[in-house]
Amino acid sequence: MSVLTREVLIRALEKTYGKKGMGQGDIEELCDFVLSFFGYDDYVLDNVLSAPERDVFYNLEEYGFLETHREEINIVKGRSWRINQWTYKKDKIIRVAERVEDDAPEEDVYDEIFRQME
Repeated sequence: MSVLTREVLIRALEKTYGKKGMGQGDIEELCDFVLSFFGYDDYVLDNVLSAPERDVFYNLEEYGFLETHREEINIVKGRSWRINQWTYKKDKIIRVAERVEDDAPEEDVYDEIFRQME
């Protein structure tokens, strides 16, 4: 699979966080923050994240941009080692980034009804 580019991630963040009122500068900072962890990989180990960084990742998970995976590996003496990691949901990010937004203002149904009554 291809590498997720900054431009694609910014467009997806604009269409989600931007709609919630986040400014362009903050969106670009969020994008750079996320990309600084992933780089060219599709996953990040959870144990490299601090608690505030993990909170940001959980928020991105709520929008469907990231997901967590857990893997258990058997080590010496029958013990298991858990590995938690975050991965991109590239298909969702690309879909959101390429989504065409309808910028036309919504027609007020009530205005139309009152105009018809006159």
